[in-house]
Amino acid sequence: MGRGQAFEVFRLLIAAVIAGAILMVLLSILGPVRPLTQNPDDFVKQSIKNLAREGGARTSQPVVFDHGMLINLRAAAAAAVIDPSCVCYVDQTGGWKPASYDDYVLEYSGAKLRGQISVVCSALSGSASPYCSSCTPDTCNVCCKVVFSKVS
Repeated sequence: MGRGQAFEVFRLLIAAVIAGAILMVLLSILGPVRPLTQNPDDFVKQSIKNLAREGGARTSQPVVFDHGMLINLRAAAAAAVIDPSCVCYVDQTGGWKPASYDDYVLEYSGAKLRGQISVVCSALSGSASPYCSSCTPDTCNVCCKVVFSKVS
């Protein structure tokens, strides 16, 4: 190996160390890399499916509500094997409404908004649900509420 070849390898090693240092500085400036959040419809479906058995609450990571976004409460109830009337929603954003073709499919018609979705499920013990008027002990063993809220 000639003398010039060893020097080239050493220069390559120095360049790699400098590139690594620059990358570390950039990552510290940009902040931690966050994984992509799950689809809001999938989040609601999975949360209701899991919480309908055990009860409890779950809140999504911040998500962007886009005009025309859909959340299917009927499919979420079917995944949890409960009646769709056992799932209600509370909209604190002012943009979620039932779709024209199905009362259990919600459509976001507002402007683009950063928000969160919370799902709360609890078992009914002989009385109507305190937060969903559609949940009655005659039709529901468990009642789930989906809350759409703004994030600042």
